[in-house]
Amino acid sequence: MTPDPGPPGAGGLWHVYTDGSTRHERRQTFSGWAARAVQPHTREVRQVSGARPGGTSLEAETEAVLAGLRLVPGGAPARLHSDLDLATLLEVLHSPAGEAARAHLADVWVQPVARNRGRHPADMHRVARAEEADARAGEPPGGTGLPHATQEALGLARTGPADPPLPLGEAQRLPGQAGPLQLRVSGLPPAPGAGPTTLSLTLDLGTAPGRGRTPAEALRTTLGPLLTLLARGALVDLRVPSAWEGVARTAAGGVPGVRVLPRRGEEELAPPP
Repeated sequence: MTPDPGPPGAGGLWHVYTDGSTRHERRQTFSGWAARAVQPHTREVRQVSGARPGGTSLEAETEAVLAGLRLVPGGAPARLHSDLDLATLLEVLHSPAGEAARAHLADVWVQPVARNRGRHPADMHRVARAEEADARAGEPPGGTGLPHATQEALGLARTGPADPPLPLGEAQRLPGQAGPLQLRVSGLPPAPGAGPTTLSLTLDLGTAPGRGRTPAEALRTTLGPLLTLLARGALVDLRVPSAWEGVARTAAGGVPGVRVLPRRGEEELAPPP
């Protein structure tokens, strides 16, 4: 599907193509984004897109990059083709959300490319624009652009290689983890009490304040949205003090791919690194 062989020995390499679009009209801004993951040897194509009111061009591009990396199966290497400038792209990939989106991958090769040059980048640009237009018209995401582009990409996979993107410089390698994303919760009381609870949850990715009428509610409202986002791209090992294990399991029970593990002894007292 693309003549680019990728890094040596990477027969399972996936190519990820992304684009974001934002337009401001009549005091309103709408953003659209699209991402495609292609496996040349198996000729498998995965694609996703979306849109929303508001946002900036960088936010749209960032969402496309994160969503594209999440499309790649766990343990596989990926080559990310993006028209973002390299410094900005690396900043995105080293952010907490970027680390989470690529934690399940063996390697990520970052390849800057010319804007909209090549079949796949041009397709993603058209889908992002279509999603943005659908959002402006009040249509649901994926209403027009995504199905057509996916069908075209599947047909392209069966018939032969696509016009490759134009590279701008050498690819850079970011080693992946190919394993669960490790999160630890600290700042909790010695035991979960009853009644109103205010928590300060310090995770490896930053600090998140939690508040609720019960410990379970405080943990659920704080961790739920974060775990839902992180588990879209990786398995998550969530470590909590052993006294809070049951409450944490309840809080994370609705999020697939999250494993709650107890922290015991000195590990409970040690702050996150």
